[in-house]
Amino acid sequence: MQESEQQPDPQPSESPDGVKGYALFDLDQTLIPWDTQLLFCNFVLKRMPLRRLYLLLFLPLLPLARLIGTERLKRAFLNYLWRLTQKELDALAGEFVAEILPGTFYREMLDVLEQQKQLGRTTVLSSASPEIWVKPIAEKLGFDHFFGTRLEIDDHVRLFPKIIGGNNKGANKLRKMRHVLPEGFDPSSGDTLPDSHGFSDSHADLPMLLICENASMVHPTETLREKGAERNWQTHTPIRPTAGKRQFAIACLRQALGIYESPHPEM
Repeated sequence: MQESEQQPDPQPSESPDGVKGYALFDLDQTLIPWDTQLLFCNFVLKRMPLRRLYLLLFLPLLPLARLIGTERLKRAFLNYLWRLTQKELDALAGEFVAEILPGTFYREMLDVLEQQKQLGRTTVLSSASPEIWVKPIAEKLGFDHFFGTRLEIDDHVRLFPKIIGGNNKGANKLRKMRHVLPEGFDPSSGDTLPDSHGFSDSHADLPMLLICENASMVHPTETLREKGAERNWQTHTPIRPTAGKRQFAIACLRQALGIYESPHPEM
């Protein structure tokens, strides 16, 4: 495992009102080297191969991704879950989490999560992936709170399922988690949460990272790396299961097709 460029977190300071500090975590490519949306798709398609037909609706929209936007593209992608009930989804998500934890996750980052718990911080998992599997992942890892993208399911998943409350990404993460932050804390004020630490791989999470006193980047995007360097943010570089962008892209494509076999390496 590669060493991380990091300094140990300071011991939590005493808050006059007794409010604990926070540890805010992204999920995909932060705690785990993959996009769990693709991993869950792979998991479902291997059990239900006919659901690969979702590609007939999804692939024609890919060239229009910038035009139609991330949220609409996500709704099209989630068509592989068509007609599954909440009970069926819960069962699949439980099996999925049992399969990917802990072997598929970055061992180093699971250790970091445990360190944050030991520091007494309130842990929050916030992901753009659907709550269908974000919830059982958060429960399994012992997070205090979790947030994901919520789908309108009713009695079953419909074609192009509606997203409730918007895609849980960027500034929307702050809006969704606001009720678990200290009373009166305004993320738009420029203030930071005392005794807090944020973790992400993506510059899309800058709104979440910037409300923390400290932050760490995990194999960051170039934009995040530049912003983090200005603020002396820490960097984690755990060993990835793929070597380079090409191998990663091929693995992601195989996951979208339901033909990926994870080697479950030690992270």
